[in-house]
Amino acid sequence: MKLPEILFVIALVGGLLVPVAIIGQWWLFWTFCIFFICFGIVEAVAVARTNQTVSQHFWEYSKKHKTGAIIVLVCMQIAWAALLWHLACKM
Repeated sequence: MKLPEILFVIALVGGLLVPVAIIGQWWLFWTFCIFFICFGIVEAVAVARTNQTVSQHFWEYSKKHKTGAIIVLVCMQIAWAALLWHLACKM
């Protein structure tokens, strides 16, 4: 694994797990842990079967189907924004 990939994983895992662990939000912590475990399994299967990561598959798709890739990215942004709004709305 190259340094940028390592830094990405550290930022992703650290950004989701570390803060919730520090403040003791264990239900959210375990939710993110389960997400990472499931994603890790899918990632391992993808690499074992195709020699490409999930990200590499998406990047390959995005080169051939730019509009579809943009739709997926926008929908992911909407979904994350909705989750953030949901968590913040009672503050």
